[in-house]
Amino acid sequence: MSLPSLLMDNPFHSGELRVQAQAGEEQIARRNGQLIADRIPNGALKFVDKQPFLIAASLDEQHDIWVSVLAGKPGFVRADSPGLVRIETDQLVSARDDIFWPNLAQHPAIGLLFIEPSSRRRLRVNGLVTREADRSGLNVHVQEAFPLCPRYIQRREVELTAPAEHAHSAAETGTHLTDELKEWVRGADTFFVGSAHDPDHIDASHRGGNPGFVQILDDQTLLIPDFNGNSMFNTLGNLSVNPKAGLLFVNFETGESLQFTGHADLLFSEPGLNDLTGGTGRNWKFHLHSWRRQASLTGLTWTFLEYSPFK
Repeated sequence: MSLPSLLMDNPFHSGELRVQAQAGEEQIARRNGQLIADRIPNGALKFVDKQPFLIAASLDEQHDIWVSVLAGKPGFVRADSPGLVRIETDQLVSARDDIFWPNLAQHPAIGLLFIEPSSRRRLRVNGLVTREADRSGLNVHVQEAFPLCPRYIQRREVELTAPAEHAHSAAETGTHLTDELKEWVRGADTFFVGSAHDPDHIDASHRGGNPGFVQILDDQTLLIPDFNGNSMFNTLGNLSVNPKAGLLFVNFETGESLQFTGHADLLFSEPGLNDLTGGTGRNWKFHLHSWRRQASLTGLTWTFLEYSPFK
């Protein structure tokens, strides 16, 4: 998403507007778009402060998109003010060699998603990162912030169980899905997606559904349904103008993360008898370019509570 929120009469870029029109949801999008601002809502500041993890989308030197998890003791991330998020890097327990860190050295724009699975609350914050020479940590200067609906979030309790120090974990990499990775993806009820309509405006978003909602077409292609949502079409709007995308799957039992980067095609059609979109007729294909597998979240435990009532 992603025009500066000074243009609050129209906070959407051309790709979002086009998808909204194609879906016939322009009026709903315009109403929901009033939530978009260049500051975090005052009521969400404490929500940010208590989170033990966040989702971050970043760009590598080829402007390919990757999605990562940063985790630490609550307080490692703080909303110091509505316009500034502070991340204390010396308090992280997630992998220090995650691709997020070299990406950040290449490009300062990031997309953040704060999500609390137990309450199904989530907040998106996009911005630019600066570092302070005399302090550890990152300052994220907010460009856009807005809350999101609780749909399709599976309830889980998340608890920090390791000391506040970086994990060391070498990453496996590849370009094609193995049988083991296919089973991981088929069994997933949650993943996260990163997209960008240009290199300075990056989004991180959540997708959820019953296990099996992500279909595997071959060892480099996934088919993903687009369910009813907030009608703003931030992710699909980005993909309509810039097909690059990143996906993140988390193994909530082992603490492993599986990161994909690639590109996407949008597929809009009339829903059929075997339609899995919930009636929208919207799907997108993700074409894998490369993947990274890493034990990056062994310091967290995730306790499943219940599936989302939205299917």
